[in-house]
Amino acid sequence: MKFRKSICIFAAAVMAASMLTACGGDDKDSGSKSADSAAAVQADPAASAEDFAANLRSGITYVDDLNTISADMIEKLYGISADKYSSAAVYVGGVSTAEEIACFDAVDESAASDILAACEKRIEDLKTQVESYNPDELPKLNTPVLLTKGNSVYMCLSNDNDKAEEIIG
Repeated sequence: MKFRKSICIFAAAVMAASMLTACGGDDKDSGSKSADSAAAVQADPAASAEDFAANLRSGITYVDDLNTISADMIEKLYGISADKYSSAAVYVGGVSTAEEIACFDAVDESAASDILAACEKRIEDLKTQVESYNPDELPKLNTPVLLTKGNSVYMCLSNDNDKAEEIIG
């Protein structure tokens, strides 16, 4: 009975999160960016977390449509408050995949450490969620791209880790 109740609660939470992200509209680029664009972001020391996230979103083929989420939803899903970062972009898929992008420019080294830990926890939470309803998504979670560069933290859950690492640099 507890299992059934847990599944129902989980399904309701996933549906609510999906509706919140879907209501944000679709801000996809009208075309995919070239490898030159991704390289330009890597080479630009002023490139923001939003730039990296946009390049990860356009430079990799995803099964699901990824939608951006607000700072409030970032705090709900990741437990990261907006005062921990100066720039952030998080894209989440729907309920059918574990695809996700999260890029943050932390305000300092301590905040970067906290954000990295929150991303690790998010991955573990997603593992628990998909184990029961879509175990085919576990490989994305078992080998995530999770990198730090200075005070920036980059996470990409996709079927193309090599491309994600290339884009991040």
